[in-house]
Amino acid sequence: MTEARTQILANIRSALTGGEPRTPLRMNELKARIESSTPKAQPHFEDELLNRFCQKHVAVHGTYERVAAQDLEGGVLRHIGAHQVDPQLYLGAGPLLDAVQWSDQVFTYFKSADQHTQVAVSEAFAAIAETGTVVLCSGASTPTSHNFLPEDHIVVVDSARIVRHQEDVWTLLRNREDAAARVVNLITGPSKTGDIEQTIQYGAHGPRRLHLLIVELA
Repeated sequence: MTEARTQILANIRSALTGGEPRTPLRMNELKARIESSTPKAQPHFEDELLNRFCQKHVAVHGTYERVAAQDLEGGVLRHIGAHQVDPQLYLGAGPLLDAVQWSDQVFTYFKSADQHTQVAVSEAFAAIAETGTVVLCSGASTPTSHNFLPEDHIVVVDSARIVRHQEDVWTLLRNREDAAARVVNLITGPSKTGDIEQTIQYGAHGPRRLHLLIVELA
């Protein structure tokens, strides 16, 4: 390892720890700082969270369908049928997705996506009404590649986990019982760019279509 690389990695380690060792006292100080922090200026809106979330998602050219939990496969089939996509699904995990009994109308794969993947189905950790954003956490059964490589990304959203502002998501993340996610992706609408002659092109850096299946539990 070269001296320059060693120094760069040392600087990164120092920055991650604030230049101080992670002693119990230091960790308690950080925890107290987080717990005492308050959000700064936030946009005020009185809309019902689900309606606001749907409006914001559509405004960034996403699509959605509100479905019952037992109709998740039906929602997936309706979306891929409308776009004539092969029913080969790269599946993530989550309480709602894990409960689906997939029929022989689809072929399911539980692995990371690659450049040939057409459709991935994920379950959002949460969603943000303020911006129409879905929040996805990485893990062994929820590969980050599902968020970026497929042409179509179908995301299952539990309507009970739609929060008002982005800051509310970090509170949920800090309070989750399982291990912290290595990566947290905040995704707002399908991938798009205006770099080519100032014309909006979809699918430049990720999925061409982002379709949400919003589950309303009784």
